[in-house]
Amino acid sequence: GVLRCSSLSQASMMASANSRLLLLLGVLSLLSSCASFSLLSASPSSLLRASSPLLRSSRRNAPVFAPFSLRASGASDPVTGAKFTEENPSEGKKQSSGGGHSVPGAVAESVSEETKAKREKIRVHQEACARISWAEVAQTIVAQKEAFAVLATNSKSMAGFPLASLVGFAVDKDGRPIFCFSTMSAHTVNLMSDGRASLCVTEKGFVGAADARVTLVGTVKKVEGEEAEELRSAYMASHAGAYWAQFGDFSMYRMEDIKQVSFVGGFARAGSVTPEEYLAAKPDPLHLFAQPVMKHMNDDHTDALKDYVRYLVGVEGPIDKVEMRRLDRLGFDMRVTNGNDSGLLRIPFENEVRERKDVKTAIVALSQKVAAQKAKEEEEGKKEE
Repeated sequence: GVLRCSSLSQASMMASANSRLLLLLGVLSLLSSCASFSLLSASPSSLLRASSPLLRSSRRNAPVFAPFSLRASGASDPVTGAKFTEENPSEGKKQSSGGGHSVPGAVAESVSEETKAKREKIRVHQEACARISWAEVAQTIVAQKEAFAVLATNSKSMAGFPLASLVGFAVDKDGRPIFCFSTMSAHTVNLMSDGRASLCVTEKGFVGAADARVTLVGTVKKVEGEEAEELRSAYMASHAGAYWAQFGDFSMYRMEDIKQVSFVGGFARAGSVTPEEYLAAKPDPLHLFAQPVMKHMNDDHTDALKDYVRYLVGVEGPIDKVEMRRLDRLGFDMRVTNGNDSGLLRIPFENEVRERKDVKTAIVALSQKVAAQKAKEEEEGKKEE
């Protein structure tokens, strides 16, 4: 009787275990068919295969727009396929990519040799493009008009904790941030107790990780006397509506001693700029009128921008959206989008441009180059017929 009961108990336990296993397998099967399973899967490889159509590209439909490639050796640009370790164009230094972004179990993208060759052509073109230095980019971002940024100070009321405040700022002739603060503001109270602070400035039109930002770390001090009035005038020139800057309760402050400059030019693009390099650099000369020029091109000449991408860079296939994002004396950067693929492409000018009147000449020269390329391709097509 005891043996019979024991056998029944074991059989019952086995049946229960089998039921639980079948139930678990059923749930996993159901979840695997859902897009949300990508957040729950215990298998990174199956997670990526199920959740990312970009990683399921076949040789037949692999886009020339290289999607975000998840490689063990590091990440690459969504469009060019170039890895995120680059030379500083003026100083010959390497950008830091922190060893690259890798995802365990990621599925290697399968593309044809033809697609690889096209991507390589784009990569080579992009690496050869002339660019201003990181220090100049940082100065240009910080020099923008009517600028606001996040200022982090050491809290006086909550010792050991930082306080982040959104504040307006301008710059002095060296690119050092200047502020006009009320004595009643919490960040002002903090600075009077401890001047150590950091200021995070984003480029105009900042959306997310693919866009550029600069963080300056240093000591903020109150500026007195005649110099304070000069800085007040500079601040009001940058912030046209800041009439309140003349109120008696507002004083001028400046980040006097810049200890560190952290520059991030986009996704996985982190650059090292020393305080000395930053202070020695100047904003790009086109920054004062770059925004209206880019707005005009984006509003009225998107077809021309798409032609630049196709005929000057070599991108093939449909382009859903193109937007000029940065303009400097050596060329401009465009965000190019096709479906879920998006990335920045550089279009260099034939010659350096420093005056507003010369920007149009430089852009017309690019359009003429496109027209010549189109005519050449048409002629070659006629010969083949």
